[in-house]
Amino acid sequence: MRTPKLIPLDMSLADKHEHPSIKRGKTYLCLIGGAFYAGCFSRQWYGWNFDAIYSTGLQFDQPGTNRSRWEMIWEIRK
Repeated sequence: MRTPKLIPLDMSLADKHEHPSIKRGKTYLCLIGGAFYAGCFSRQWYGWNFDAIYSTGLQFDQPGTNRSRWEMIWEIRK
């Protein structure tokens, strides 16, 4: 079994509800409010939605926007 690689996303590239490195269909590990979650992002009218935490997901907000608790995102590569 191969160990997955974690590729960090540069959080300084985020812009409100967008991030140029987030891609649909990929799996991510996210640090949000001190807790880790794994899941995927889906595209919504307002930007990216993280589909792992709640039944409706969690809107991605640039750190510092809307009291964002997003701290770090890693792409999980197999």
